[in-house]
Amino acid sequence: MKRLTIILMVAGLAFLGYACGSSTSNDDIDPVDPIVGDWISEGDNVATGLQDLANTASITAVFNEDNSYVVVSVDDSGSEVTFTGTYEAGEETSSGIRSIRLEQAQPVSVVSEGVFEIDGNTMTYEVIQTDPDIGATAPTVEGGFGSTVIGGQQTGSYWVQTFVRQ
Repeated sequence: MKRLTIILMVAGLAFLGYACGSSTSNDDIDPVDPIVGDWISEGDNVATGLQDLANTASITAVFNEDNSYVVVSVDDSGSEVTFTGTYEAGEETSSGIRSIRLEQAQPVSVVSEGVFEIDGNTMTYEVIQTDPDIGATAPTVEGGFGSTVIGGQQTGSYWVQTFVRQ
């Protein structure tokens, strides 16, 4: 009898736990965009253009769920610059490449546009400033990585970089 009482108590607790559980289905939860999180690009993963023009050694990027971002760029002498703003990521295409628009607020107000793709914990990323106009045309989903155009010339992989999720 004592054994039956214990079995019934355990069964009752299991049912109580099930009955009190959340009734939210997975359909009710908005999935977190894969770009959300902490990323780092360093060494050869930094775009050649950023290495050549700004001596960039590493870039850490934090993309938040509220569509804000914080990017810290460190040059080869250890000097840091922090960039903040908001971003809007386009829908994933059949190729996996998505558009992105960044409205930087600090340290100066600029708009950059480009493309990115996430494969597991790796993000391929290419953006270029479009406002104020510097004579560049941003890469497109259709053109893929390396489709940035500056001065009428496609730049190839010069502005493409790789980030690794932290």
